[in-house]
Amino acid sequence: MCEAGHEVRTWATFSDISLHGCYVEAQATYPAGTILHMKLEANGIRLETNGNVRVNYPYLGMGIAFVEMSDENQSRLRALLATITRPTVIMGPGIASSLPAGGPLEAVPPIANPSAALQALTEFFENRQMLMREDFLRILRKSQRSETKE
Repeated sequence: MCEAGHEVRTWATFSDISLHGCYVEAQATYPAGTILHMKLEANGIRLETNGNVRVNYPYLGMGIAFVEMSDENQSRLRALLATITRPTVIMGPGIASSLPAGGPLEAVPPIANPSAALQALTEFFENRQMLMREDFLRILRKSQRSETKE
């Protein structure tokens, strides 16, 4: 990626991606509002687009919204997403899950102390705006371990 109008390129890792944008993990970040030219590649699919930095976490990464993407690159993005996502199920009250027993929710630790879990999540969000699944699970596990030791 490089800032629009500049030639200095930066390599980074995108860790979350959708039709509308991505999260890029990078030590060197750009301020919110910066327009970047980006080349993304995963699973043999490469696409180019411009992105607008929407949120910046210095030394951690940036949330970037895609802008001015060609139809060809939109098709490539859809193909890329199809290779990395699994089908999802939207559930509401009274709707039985179609996920097999032992599905993704099995990794969620038992919550013996909801207050400790909420406190740990509140502390996380005091300095951050986005929570990845891995962080969520780590925070829950840690909050419950500290409660069992006391």
